[in-house]
Amino acid sequence: MHTGINFSILDWDDREFVKGRLRPFPDQIQRYLFNRYQSLSSKRERNTFLRETTDALASKISIPLHKLSLNVSEDGLRADAKNYAKACLSLRRFHLGSSNDALIQLEQFAALQGVKSPCRDSYSIEGITGRLCDDKWWLRKLRKAHIRNVEVVYHYLNQVNRVKGIYCSHPTLKARLNQKYFQKEYLANTIATNQAGQSFSLLELSQKGVSDPKIRKAELMVRARGFEDLAKELGHVATFITITCPSKYHRSYSKSGMENPNWEGYTPWDGQQYLTQLWILIRSKLHREGVRFYGFRVAEPQHDGTPHWHMLFFVEPEHYLRMIEVMRNYAMREDSQEKGAVQHRFTEVKIDGSKGSATGYIAKYIAKNIDGEDLESGVYGEDPKCAAARVDAWAACWGIRQFQQLGGCSVTVWRELRRLKSLLGEGELAEKITTAADKSDWKTFTQLMGGVFCKRKEQAFQPHYELSVDTDTGVVKTSQYCAEELVRALKGVAIAGKAIITRLHEWRIAFQVPCAP
Repeated sequence: MHTGINFSILDWDDREFVKGRLRPFPDQIQRYLFNRYQSLSSKRERNTFLRETTDALASKISIPLHKLSLNVSEDGLRADAKNYAKACLSLRRFHLGSSNDALIQLEQFAALQGVKSPCRDSYSIEGITGRLCDDKWWLRKLRKAHIRNVEVVYHYLNQVNRVKGIYCSHPTLKARLNQKYFQKEYLANTIATNQAGQSFSLLELSQKGVSDPKIRKAELMVRARGFEDLAKELGHVATFITITCPSKYHRSYSKSGMENPNWEGYTPWDGQQYLTQLWILIRSKLHREGVRFYGFRVAEPQHDGTPHWHMLFFVEPEHYLRMIEVMRNYAMREDSQEKGAVQHRFTEVKIDGSKGSATGYIAKYIAKNIDGEDLESGVYGEDPKCAAARVDAWAACWGIRQFQQLGGCSVTVWRELRRLKSLLGEGELAEKITTAADKSDWKTFTQLMGGVFCKRKEQAFQPHYELSVDTDTGVVKTSQYCAEELVRALKGVAIAGKAIITRLHEWRIAFQVPCAP
């Protein structure tokens, strides 16, 4: 152990116990726990603290404590991935006569490594076993499990807050920045060539779509403004709503960073699951009552990583009060009597168009969660660009979708039609919709597609998917894991049953400079 901890100062009969309990954790956490251990006065109190704390941490992470090593490097993860893939391959060969028995053994093996095997409802037995015997699949899963386990530890020990490290821990931020750096280097040094002989780096191609932060931000603002303009025309009411988790989901106080005594061990992922389940109930209730709305939802972290949701909604005026009533009732169902619940759990602001823009309410949250541009400071006075980087790391770590459009027309169709620029010979309606998309006119696009309340299946255009075919051989492409898994891909849009191909090129990797992905 190279943590800078002087174990020789411990009683001789405590040294191995302390070393064994600290060994699985990152160096910084080992030092933190050791200092806490040393600060306690009696031998019994110290050892009880360390045993209970590490046992509690073990119950929160995906790997048994005796197998846990959060000090593992990228090289270590790669080595583990290869070893686990080989072990799975051996198990598969041992049970060659029974594919189901083999899968059961493989699923159990994956669980022991803290990795969830692919869902049986989504893939065939052959597809699942193929994935579990692939070292690249293992590497992706191990990376994800590793960084989330690290974050669970930091969060549990109250090292994620506005005082210690806002939104996410420093190791998680560093890992995300390194990942994005290597991704950029990989994309910049990987060349794709299409059948017309055109060549671009993958970085150049990525900068043409919504994977580029500036484009994603601009598109979100265009759609929000389009909804607002349409709402004004239709006489719909705008509101800005915030829903927050109960106190037991919050690790620490926002002003001091001190531990919240009401916290019950929940992680940011648990908080997101709470909000998601709450939203399912709300949406189902409103649907049953015929209350229709549209707008956007932004999920963002509070200082300690606990998520809360901001929502900009537009609704018919006669349904406004009922929508708010239903949302508030569901938001206040759990722990409604606790201090601050009435003031903070559910808030809503009915937007007066004469005093401000509805889009303006959500603009700062879009900026804060993408790049921090055009903001003077964050919610807690932090640098907005640094805050945006930490929010991005938080979302990537916990697998939280930051932005979601609720209601309205298909964004996929909008993006595909923008690739076409113009559409001739498919009728006046198709041409007008394509022109509106090309001009970034979300309001007109929505109206022509069928309106904000039009069901997806009834909209003028639908996304069009086809089986992927190798243009050289004419053979339908299959998954690398299973010959029975045919690959379907988005190819364009369809109107009145007729497919219009928007993705004309088939790209092949022509050159790649060796670079860590």
